[in-house]
Parts: sequence; C-alpha cells; structure tokens
Amino acid sequence: MRMNLHNRDLRLMGLPPKRVLLSHRYRVPKAVHRNGKVVKLGSRKAGGSGKGGGSGGTASSPGVAAYAGAGFFGIRPGAWVLLINGNSIGWCSAAHVYGTPGNYQISTAGHCGKAGDIATVIGAVGDRQVGGVPVPVLLDFGTFQTSHDAGLGNDWALISIYSQDQNLVTPTMAFWGGPIGMYTTEGDVLDVQLTGRQPQISADPNPALVQQIVHYGHCTGIGAGGTPRSGTAITWKPTYYMFFGAISPGDSGSGANTLTGDSLGDNREAAGIMTHLWIDPLLRQGVGIMAGTRATQVQATLANGQILPYPAPVPMLP
Repeated sequence: MRMNLHNRDLRLMGLPPKRVLLSHRYRVPKAVHRNGKVVKLGSRKAGGSGKGGGSGGTASSPGVAAYAGAGFFGIRPGAWVLLINGNSIGWCSAAHVYGTPGNYQISTAGHCGKAGDIATVIGAVGDRQVGGVPVPVLLDFGTFQTSHDAGLGNDWALISIYSQDQNLVTPTMAFWGGPIGMYTTEGDVLDVQLTGRQPQISADPNPALVQQIVHYGHCTGIGAGGTPRSGTAITWKPTYYMFFGAISPGDSGSGANTLTGDSLGDNREAAGIMTHLWIDPLLRQGVGIMAGTRATQVQATLANGQILPYPAPVPMLP
C-alpha cells in the first residue's frame, strides 16, 4: 500500500516536480515551492553523532514542527512520511514509537523502505506562506535501521530518528491517544474452513478477541490530510491481524491500537502496523479483508503514549 508519487500527485500536494525534490537532501529544513524554488531555513549545530547518521545538536530554527495532519504535529504514530530515495518518491505513514526519550525510533511498514533509506517529514516553520497558502517544508528526520519486507506478518521496519530531531517526537498517536502497552491475545473469533468437501465454521468465545481497532494515517481519498478511522479485528494470528475497515494506498506503515485490550481496564494497547489490502475468497489466512503485522513482531521496546492526545510535542509530556 505504499503510494509512489508522480509529478501530477506532487503538484496536487503543492510540491515541485520529482526532479527537483530528488536533486536535494533535507537534513536542514528547506521550504520547497511549487515553482521549483528551494530555500534553506536553518542550519544544524555541530555536536555528537546521532543514530542513523545524525549530525547531533539541535535545529537552529526553533519553529520547525513536523506536520502529522488534521491539526496534529510531531514525529508520532500516524505522521505522514515521504521516502525520497534513488529515483522514486514514496508516501507512507508512521506507526509506533520505540525506545526512550532522546533515543527514539519509529516503526512503519517494511515495504515502505529498505535499510539505509532516508525518511522525510513535511513540516511547518513560522508563517511562511505564498498567497495565503503555506509553503511545504521538508525535513530528513531519520534513516531506516532495519526493514523486513517478507509478506503478511513480516512487514515492518524501524527508522532511527536523528539526535537533532528527537525533540519533535511524541509516542502519543494523533487524535486517538495511546498506545499503552502491547496487545498480545491470539486466536480467531470465527475460524472458517472453505476447503474440502464440507465447509466448517467454529467460534472462539474469548471476548478479548473481538477488538475495535483505532488508527490514524495518510492515504489517498479517505485518509488525505490525516484521518482518524476505526475497524473491527476478529483474527489475531501470532504474526498478523485481520480486520474490516477502510484503508488505501498511503496508509502503509500507519499504526493501529486496540480500543480496549487483553484484560478488563486495558485501553489503547498497540495492535500493529497497517500493511495489506488482503482479500482471500477462501479465507485461508483468517476472516477479514485488510491486514497488518502485529506490533509484537517489532524487535524493540515500545514507548508508551498518553490516553489523551495533544496537538504537538511539549516538554514534560511523552
């Protein structure tokens, strides 16, 4: 579900042509005008080396904020991610934050990028506008440290966030809040076997399996600009989950949380990463029309967010 962008798409997004974007890197925030003009907005202070090749220090332009859509800012679950690498420009979303303050990473789908690729966010600086329309600001914020693109249930990646951009990170999902802990229950509410001479259907009465999942991502059409949505997941395999809901290209890599969780009183547990529009008429993988890799597959320590979301990262809040 990664969206590959062409000149027509970029023009609709207010960005310059592909050849212009590919001719620059954005370790320093740069305003990119639709007419091809690119303006450097700040410089980086020298300092220690950051994870994934960061130069250390902080951004000298204090107004830099990563845009996450629909009034939310920050490098966070649901943030809009561009992949400007090689000869292509991709569009994905971000999932959950891992690690500790000052040493954060963020997950996404493995098919969004390979190890060594650079991840870029769209940001905003002050009130820079042309004709009343904000000028997009691009910022390279991290490098893919590891990437697994091996199909359903093994489709995840971790982006190491540069040290100078750690202050832009929040583990709290835009709009929905969370995650708080990890959802680990396994099973199927309905197990349907359509192969063989006689179809068979069995049910699991475990109430924890019927989970409403909440997610936030950027996709074409239904999710443009960052849109909160929900779905119903009733298949929880050890490595993947399946659900009924609404996603489309661009949602790749966005995170999903369960509305409740494994036990009574649990809320907003991390469910997984959106990866597949998966329609199997024989239901061999489980019941559902869309699927993702479970968050339990990501080999890192989850960073908890807050139940109540907030628009932008602020001091003293995760």
